[in-house]
Amino acid sequence: MKPGVTKRRRSPVGFAVVLLAGLSGAGCSSVATPPPPNDAIEVPASWNESRESADAVQGPTAEELAVWWRQLGDPVLDELVERVITGNVDLETAAARVAEARARRGLAKSELGPSISANLNSVRSEALGDDGIARDSVSASLDVAWEADLFGAKRYSLAAGQADLEAEIENLRAVRVSLIAETVLAYTDLRVAEARLRVLESNVSSREETSQLTDWREQAGLASRLEANQARSSLGQVRAERPATDQIATEARLRLDLLASEVPGALDELLATPAPGIPAPPESVSVGIPAATLRQRPDVRSSERQFEAAWARLGAAEAGKYPTFGISGSLDAQSDSLANLFDLDAVFANLVSGLTAPIFESGRIRDNIAVRDAQLEQAALNYQSTVLGALAEVERALSSFRTAEERIVELEDAVGAAAEAAELADRRYAAGLVDLLSVLDTQRTVFSLEEQLVIARGERSRAFSDLYRALGGGWDFVSVEPVTDGGSNA
Repeated sequence: MKPGVTKRRRSPVGFAVVLLAGLSGAGCSSVATPPPPNDAIEVPASWNESRESADAVQGPTAEELAVWWRQLGDPVLDELVERVITGNVDLETAAARVAEARARRGLAKSELGPSISANLNSVRSEALGDDGIARDSVSASLDVAWEADLFGAKRYSLAAGQADLEAEIENLRAVRVSLIAETVLAYTDLRVAEARLRVLESNVSSREETSQLTDWREQAGLASRLEANQARSSLGQVRAERPATDQIATEARLRLDLLASEVPGALDELLATPAPGIPAPPESVSVGIPAATLRQRPDVRSSERQFEAAWARLGAAEAGKYPTFGISGSLDAQSDSLANLFDLDAVFANLVSGLTAPIFESGRIRDNIAVRDAQLEQAALNYQSTVLGALAEVERALSSFRTAEERIVELEDAVGAAAEAAELADRRYAAGLVDLLSVLDTQRTVFSLEEQLVIARGERSRAFSDLYRALGGGWDFVSVEPVTDGGSNA
C-alpha cells in the first residue's frame, strides 16, 4: 500500500465526519490588500477653470448627478433619455458582460469547495456458476476530492474574479454615462440646426423684401439692373444654406434613432413635439472638488478594480511556487443485490492525502509571475492615465462652458446693434439715401451674428453635457444586482 493511503472498513457516517472535519479546518488563508494603484498622483484641491473658491465648493448632489439632464428643462429630452436607457443595445451588451463576469466569479469560488460525484453500476455476469445460475453484481461509489488552499492561490483567483465583476459593473455604468451625454449632444445638435433654420428663414424673408424693393426701384428707374441682380444673388446665397442645414438636422435625428436602438424615423413624432428650443443650462454650475469627481467616475473606478484584479492574479502566480495539499476519498459498496448494497459489510472507505510541490517546471512558474507582474504594471499605468484624462476632461469642459457664456453675452449685444442698423439701412435705402450695398452689408452682418449666437448657445449646451459626462453623472440609478458573496477578501 502506498504511503499516505489508508484502507479499512469504516462506518460511512464516521468517514463523512472525518472528511468534513478536515475540510472545515483548512482553507483559512487570507488575501493581502493591494496597494493604491498609483499614490504618486497629486490630485489638485480645486479646478483651475472653476469660478468657485476652494473653501466654498459644494459640488452637485448624488441626486443631481443621477438626473443632471433634467436641469435643461426639456420634457422631450427627458423622454428621449429614458428611451435610450431602456432600449440601447450597447447597454444590454454591457449588462451581459456583467452577467458573464458574475458567472466567472462563481466558477472561481467553486474551486474552494470539494468535488463530489456518485456512481451506481449494475452488471450481469455472462459466466455461469456451479449452480448454473447467472450472477448479478451491483456497485456504488461516492467520491470526494478537495485541495487545500494553503497559500491562497485559489483565493487570489477568487479576488481577481470579484474585481473583474466590479470592473464590469463600473463599465456598465460608464456606458450609461456616455449614452446619456451622447443623447443630449445629438438632441442639442438637432435643436441648433432647427434654430439655424429659423434664422435662415428670417433672413430669407428680409432679403426677399429687399429684392422686391430693388425690382420696384428698377422699374421706376431709381435703381440699376446691377443692384437688382445683387439683391437676387444675396437672396440665392442665403437660400443655398438651407439644404446643408437640413442635412445636419437629419443626421442628428438618425443619431438619436441609433442611440435608442430604433429604426430610422421611429423618433420623428416625439422630436416634432414643440420644445423650448436649444437646451439652456443653468447660469452657474457647481462641480465640487477633483477628488470627489475621481470617486464618482465609473471609468476611474473600473481601472482601479482592474488594478486589483491584476494584483490578485500576481498573488495567485506567486502562490504557484509553493506546495499544494490535497485530500481525496471515496465510499465504495458492492453487493449481489440492491437491497444489500448499503450494508456495512459491503461498504469500504478510502482516504488519500498527498502533498505536491513543484521541483522543475522549465521556468513556467517564473515566466507566469513575470507575465502577471507586467500586467500589474500596465494596470497601474492605465489607472494613472485614466485619472489624468478625467482631470483634463473636467478642466476642458469648464473652459468651454465659460467661453461659450462669454461669447453669448457679447453676441447678444452685437445682434441687437446689427438688427437696429439693418432696419435703419432699409429705411434709408427706401428713401434713396444710401445705396444697396449698405443694405446688403447690414443684412449679411445680422445673419452672421444671429447664426453665431445660435452656435454659441449650442456650444454652451454641449459644454454642459461634456462637463457632466466628465463629472461621471448619470449612473446612480443603474439596475445592477448588488455584489454580495465572494468579496475580494473572502
